[in-house]
Amino acid sequence: MTRFKATTLITIFSLALPFLALAQSVATTTLTLSVCGNLIVDANEDCDVIGETGVYSQTIIGRQCNVQCLWGPYCGDGILQSSYGEDCDDGNNDSGDFCSAICRIEPAGSGGGGSSGGGTGGKGGSTKDVGSTVVNITGKAYPSRTVNFILDGSSVGTVQANNQGAFEFSTKASPGTATLGMWAIDLLGTKSIILSNTFDVTQGAVTSLNDLLLPPSIKVSQSNFNPGDIITVSGQSVPNATINLYIDKNSTSPVASGLSGTNGAWTISYNTSKLSSDSHVLRARSVTGTAPLTVQSSLSSSVQLSAGVGGKPTTSSDLNRDTKVNLIDFSILIFWWQTAGGDSNPPADINANGKVSLEDFSILLFNWTG
Repeated sequence: MTRFKATTLITIFSLALPFLALAQSVATTTLTLSVCGNLIVDANEDCDVIGETGVYSQTIIGRQCNVQCLWGPYCGDGILQSSYGEDCDDGNNDSGDFCSAICRIEPAGSGGGGSSGGGTGGKGGSTKDVGSTVVNITGKAYPSRTVNFILDGSSVGTVQANNQGAFEFSTKASPGTATLGMWAIDLLGTKSIILSNTFDVTQGAVTSLNDLLLPPSIKVSQSNFNPGDIITVSGQSVPNATINLYIDKNSTSPVASGLSGTNGAWTISYNTSKLSSDSHVLRARSVTGTAPLTVQSSLSSSVQLSAGVGGKPTTSSDLNRDTKVNLIDFSILIFWWQTAGGDSNPPADINANGKVSLEDFSILLFNWTG
C-alpha cells in the first residue's frame, strides 16, 4: 500500500531586461512517499514489518504489524477485545491493578489495585465476594445441532448452535485447573470426537474460552475395500469450510479435499488405488478463513479402512485378492521374484521395500491359508 502526500512550491523568478521586465513563475511539485513494506515507519504508519499478519498478541512486546502497517490487536492497547478472551484492557501488561498482565480480571482480595503498604500488619486488597466463578465458551460447531459440554468429567449442559454453527455457553466452575470437553451428533447421527481444552479458572472472575472449533464428524460408505474402489467419506462440519482427509499418521498432506455446504454437510469420493493391502486409518479436519489468516480444526475421530474382497478382509499376502493365501499367490510371487521396482513397487512386493525377495516369501508363508 503506497500513500502520496503532495506539496506545491511556487518559486518566482524575476528577470530584469534593459527595455523589458518579465516575471516568470515556475511551479514545482514535491512528492512524499509512504510505502508499507519498505521496512521504514513512514507517515501514517504504526509499524513496518514484512511477514507479520497482525494476529492477536497477549503482550505489548509481542504485538504484530498487519498488512496495512498498523498494529494488530493486543493486550495493552486499551481496547477491550472480548473475542480474543480479554475481560479488561487498561493499556498495560501489569498485574496488581485489577486487570492482569494478560487482560484478565483480577478479583478483589488478590492484591490487585488495593494493597496498603504502610503501617504494621496492613492487609492488602478487599475480601468482598465479587460473585460466582463463571466459564464462558464461544465457538463454532455444526449448524442447528446440539453441542454437549463436559467439565472435569461431568456433563454441565448443552446449547444449540445457530444456522451458522455459532454458539455461546456459560457454566459455573470451581477455581483451579479445569478440563472442558465438547461434542455433537451430526445430522446423520454420527458422533463427533470430544474436543478437550485444559485451562485455569480464577475465583470470582469470568474465564473465557473463545473461538473453539469443533472438528468434523466422519463416516465411510464401506470399511473394507479392494484397492481401486471409490469409497464415499461424509460428515458434517462448520459451514462453508474446506475439508481435508488424511491417511494413517500423516496429518500435514491431505489425500483428498472437499467443501462443506451451508448446512455443514460434506461428501468426498476417495480413490483407494494408492492404498496398500493393509489396514489404514482415515481422519478429517476443517479449514476456514482466507490465507494467511486461515483457521483449522483439530483432527476428527478415526475410521478404520481394511483391504478386503466382497466385504471380507484380507492381507497383503493375498496377491490375487481371493481372501486366501495359497499356491496361486505363491505362483504370482515366483513370477515377480527378484524384480525391483522403479517409482512403484512390484505387485508381489508384500513388504513394500521395492523388490520381491525372501522377505516377501516369508510373509506369504506366515499368512498361508492353503
